[in-house]
Amino acid sequence: MGVNYFNSIPWREARLQLGHCRSMAKEEFADGVNALKGKKIVIVGCGAQGLNQGLCLRDSGLDVSYALREAAIKEKRQSWKNATENGFKVGTYDELIPTADLVGNLTPDKQHTAVITEVMKRMKKGSALWYSHGFNMIEEGMQIRPDITVVMCAPKGPGTEVWHEFQRGFGVPDLIAVHPVNDPEGKGWAYAKALAVG
Repeated sequence: MGVNYFNSIPWREARLQLGHCRSMAKEEFADGVNALKGKKIVIVGCGAQGLNQGLCLRDSGLDVSYALREAAIKEKRQSWKNATENGFKVGTYDELIPTADLVGNLTPDKQHTAVITEVMKRMKKGSALWYSHGFNMIEEGMQIRPDITVVMCAPKGPGTEVWHEFQRGFGVPDLIAVHPVNDPEGKGWAYAKALAVG
């Protein structure tokens, strides 16, 4: 396990970063999913959160596919069934990650470090990485390549509720964030807000 992110930076910097938390007005999301239109989104993990967040994004008009481990595809595991039975394109890390503009890590917590280590070496320069919560970045101190934008969009509800509320025209509250060190192109907030809307 790595070093807690906030223990690795000066106390004043940690305090400044933590002090940015605030509620956001509806008007701040007026652009909808436009920041992600025409972008290739690849989600790693197709369990409860991965499947349901992918359904919401696809039904918002976005290009979504799933990258799974080769064994999951060959053995037709549940993640493969979830994606294929819902009409998503499925491929291996090598097939899909290098072409992705945004990679979503929606795998179980205990797999994050191993998954990100494999995914990051395949990500194209200038792409973005999306987490559904910050445990891996904060508690394990995962270091991401400096050319990659890192965002978080964390729905505060089970995946099935996220999808159900989306279908009703509503949503669940989300926590969104942009890593202050990993936003080299300044696109992080636009991506995070688009994920929250989608």
